Amino acid sequence: MKQFLLLLCFFFLSRLAFSQAGYEFGYIINNSGDTIKGKIKDRKFTTSPANSGKIKFIDAGGKQRKITPDQIKGYCRKGSVFYQTLPVGRESKLQFTKILERGNVILFGYTTNTFVSVNRSNDPHKKDTEDRVVEKIDFEYFYQRSKDPNSLMKVKKDKFESVSLFYFKDDAELIKKIEDKSLTYHDIELIVKMYNEFAAKK
Repeated sequence: MKQFLLLLCFFFLSRLAFSQAGYEFGYIINNSGDTIKGKIKDRKFTTSPANSGKIKFIDAGGKQRKITPDQIKGYCRKGSVFYQTLPVGRESKLQFTKILERGNVILFGYTTNTFVSVNRSNDPHKKDTEDRVVEKIDFEYFYQRSKDPNSLMKVKKDKFESVSLFYFKDDAELIKKIEDKSLTYHDIELIVKMYNEFAAKK
């Protein structure tokens, strides 16, 4: 009987640990502005990108629930990784976007998942020549002035220079580096960081 109870206890604890795998300590900010601490899981696997459309949350009482962007203002994982709810896309659908840099200008990052058809092989001698559908993950960026919530603007790769020149026009040194291609779209996080450091000294 004792062994049975120990086995049952071990089974229960194992299931509990498995059900909470991938959760990290953090908090959510509800639409009333209240901070609620708990555990958060925002991705299927540890190495996969965050899910922009929903998260799982366990509160201090152990209650688990799914939360969508329209239900909260944002959330934080591990005390250092912040996500904010923003209207994204042509339909301005609310999504969770990661805050990559903050200061005078905030840089948001948004993960998009699309599915594309890929031909496995063009070699007629290989059996596996059928197309397959694979997931394509893209990362989109947005600028926003911290004092103007209506200034949110998507930074497309082909419009990167013109949009950046508009946002950072008071930093002549940074503008020069963008114009002469010393800094490009791939340096966007560094660019915003450099600008915010410049703005903080003004």
